[in-house]
Amino acid sequence: IMAELPDSSRRTTHLFERGNWLVHGEEIQTNLPKSLLNDQQDWQFENRLDLAEWLVSPDNPLTARVAVNRFWAVIFGQGIVTTLEDFGTQAPLPSHPALLDWLAVHFQEDLAWSVKDLLKLFVMSATYQQDAVATEKQLELDPNNIYLSRASRVRLSSEQIRDQALAISDLLS
Repeated sequence: IMAELPDSSRRTTHLFERGNWLVHGEEIQTNLPKSLLNDQQDWQFENRLDLAEWLVSPDNPLTARVAVNRFWAVIFGQGIVTTLEDFGTQAPLPSHPALLDWLAVHFQEDLAWSVKDLLKLFVMSATYQQDAVATEKQLELDPNNIYLSRASRVRLSSEQIRDQALAISDLLS
């Protein structure tokens, strides 16, 4: 079982002068870089639990946004932000920013981080249940289906096929 070392056994951490690990600079304490925190936030990270609580706190909307985007990509074939691995300043803008914000807040506050309820919300939506057959006008206006004018043609994974077969036979728990 992994456990935090007691304060008496923890090693001190120093900045390296000019990147040289042999020359120790000032001693530093555990914390997040200031660039990840807002000016109004005053978080002190003493251990991993503090970091975990910050990751899922309402002060940090990024975790919920990334999670919602990844689950959206699983269900619809591509994320609201197309680059799942990059939510930074160089990533393309979300195709539906208001939807992404609403889903993230709803997932965090109303659904209490329930993935099952989030996925149910996705598959019960009219967007998910629409036909995959595209008209000429839909293909002309939205050839890559960014605006979800039709259902995407997502192939099921082997696990999903197994689960579907078990569900049909009433053997899925």
